[in-house]
Amino acid sequence: MKRTLAALATVAVLTTPLLTACGSDSKPVTGTVIGKDTDNECKTKKKNGKKTRTCHMEYELTVRTKSGDEEEVDVSESSYDNCAEGTTYPKCTKR
Repeated sequence: MKRTLAALATVAVLTTPLLTACGSDSKPVTGTVIGKDTDNECKTKKKNGKKTRTCHMEYELTVRTKSGDEEEVDVSESSYDNCAEGTTYPKCTKR
């Protein structure tokens, strides 16, 4: 149960900047890709006495900005595939 809550909290923390960036004055992340990570997220729902489990893959890049900060960015599968370590983000996503 604690793992599930921790995973949900992590997802909320990671997706909040993405949701608020659309309507805010925050600057988009730019920099060099220094890491890549994938995570298989699964949910179990109970409906009519039956449990169903659905899973999806999440793709994440770690980007080092010019100021030296490391930012984690959730990206699509194609952007994840296009951006190798050492490439410039977000330029590498536009192939």
